[in-house]
Amino acid sequence: MKKILFSLIALVCSMSMNAQVMKVMKNGEVEATYKGSEYSVVFEEEQGSTTTGTAKATIGGSEVDVNWVQLWENGPKFAEYNVGVTDGKAESYGGYYCWGGSIDKDSKTAHKNGSDALTGTDDTATNLWGSAWRMPTKAELEALIANCDVEWTTVNDFKGRKFTGKGVYASNSVFFPAAGYCFGSVYAQGDLGFYWSSTPGTYNGAYYLWFESDDQEMHYDYRGDCYSVRAVLAE
Repeated sequence: MKKILFSLIALVCSMSMNAQVMKVMKNGEVEATYKGSEYSVVFEEEQGSTTTGTAKATIGGSEVDVNWVQLWENGPKFAEYNVGVTDGKAESYGGYYCWGGSIDKDSKTAHKNGSDALTGTDDTATNLWGSAWRMPTKAELEALIANCDVEWTTVNDFKGRKFTGKGVYASNSVFFPAAGYCFGSVYAQGDLGFYWSSTPGTYNGAYYLWFESDDQEMHYDYRGDCYSVRAVLAE
């Protein structure tokens, strides 16, 4: 983050040496120091310009700008909407992909096997959006829960979880719609959310973020189930 310092020197008249000239506020970004008949005031402002932005993605054969947001220091930069969304709306459900798959609601045999994390074109986000994007790891989705204020909310009649940063990130948030899951047919839309990570689990499973109206946590399950994917910037 970028810090900008402003310095103000003001002459103080008719003021005793022991007078309190200004309240000192740490982390409130204002600091005052008395210097005889003068005081110096330093304003230190945290700038959030590097915590949001856009990056190119190839969606539906066209290159588009996708908004991203960072929710904690050194955290990943989450896309505004799910992979598979074509209308650019954060509340849209997008596609349902088996682990490592890239075809919406594809058969259960299309998932990736093995003990390696998804990378390159095996990664659903990279394969569908391009090399600027990837799927989040298990650790990054765990940190999403731990580092954010989380609430169940509705955006344009679509229910889901809103993750909001804290401190200097408090103005940044990302909405994960409760898109449900696909197992032959789509179930639990508006009630549950399932979001794959790129991290494999045991017994041919993989880790994912799960949530409902009053809870969210990490689980792992069979890789052939078709869940949502939320991309992060590949940096």
